[in-house]
Amino acid sequence: MSNSLRILSWNIQNGKGCDGLVDLDRTIAYIKAQAPLDLICLQEVARFFPDYTTPDHPDQLTALAQAFPDHTPVWGAALSWPGSNGEQRQEFGNLTLTRLPLLDRRVHCLPGAVAGGNANAWRTPRCVVETLVETDTGPLRVLNTHLAYHDDEERRQQLRYLDAIQQAALRQYQHRCDSAPGIFAQPWATDHTVLCGDLNMDSRHDEHYAFSTLGWQDAATAFGSAQLRQPTCGIHDPDQWPDGPHCRDYFWLQQVQATALDVDTTTPLSDHQPLVLTLEH
Repeated sequence: MSNSLRILSWNIQNGKGCDGLVDLDRTIAYIKAQAPLDLICLQEVARFFPDYTTPDHPDQLTALAQAFPDHTPVWGAALSWPGSNGEQRQEFGNLTLTRLPLLDRRVHCLPGAVAGGNANAWRTPRCVVETLVETDTGPLRVLNTHLAYHDDEERRQQLRYLDAIQQAALRQYQHRCDSAPGIFAQPWATDHTVLCGDLNMDSRHDEHYAFSTLGWQDAATAFGSAQLRQPTCGIHDPDQWPDGPHCRDYFWLQQVQATALDVDTTTPLSDHQPLVLTLEH
């Protein structure tokens, strides 16, 4: 009998709840209450940014890594600026924590301003954290990301880039040479992939369908009608999300069989809701 593998994905909004308070400790307490978790994929994690952090936790990466000592942290800084004191750099990005053995890791920079986009839109650098972890049934690729909000064309280009990452991985899987030496060996090539995060893609819009035609399966659609989809934002903060409750956070799958997807629509600890995906491995 195979065991369950559980992955949490959550845009934690740097620990800022819908009450306007930044309190990373209550975010950590919530995540711990969801145990057991094999992977924890977080977006909007801040380091040494006074606008986003608090004096008790100026480095949210360190605080989260210390809170989950049984997990290996894989950090992806979408941006890294000089700090005000000349030493500690101000960073903002995505964090993956894995309890499973870490086979490989890398951070990809996503496209920014693109032709045909909104020239006046706010934008910030974006990245995706890629981890390869070992499961009972072989390697699993996990992509943890946070895409553009203000410019639709920028986000669509980022979605195409994410698919290109997967296509490159598939070519590596198909053309690996088992006898290659050293750095040319590809011992953990796999076609099993989970993409998760705050994609800022409204599930009601055309780009959701377009992405599904590329070979990705929205995990939410694997368990019934899309009309039964749970909202992942706009529930507890109508001022920030005047459109009301809807879905922008996802697990997308390739060559992976999911058995459950749970969205906690009750917690107000972020403007986005946490999702937990269960796989068999």
